[in-house]
Amino acid sequence: MKYLLLIPTLSLFISCSSKETEFCDCLSAGEKLNNYSSTLFDKEITEEIKNKMETLKENKNSKCEAYEMMSGEEMLELKKNCK
Repeated sequence: MKYLLLIPTLSLFISCSSKETEFCDCLSAGEKLNNYSSTLFDKEITEEIKNKMETLKENKNSKCEAYEMMSGEEMLELKKNCK
């Protein structure tokens, strides 16, 4: 009987941990995009720069898709667990 309670508890812990990791990945992707775009203010946009920017945007969008409708309060709670 103890094992039946242990399995759902472990799966809940793993799913929460996974969600936090995914959110931290989303934050990291957003930060990379912001940092890169902030270096472009005084540069002429080349095809290479445009392609890198698109790649960073796509990466951020794919990693953050699950969090688009999340409230700010929920995001701040998840952010606390990111390093």
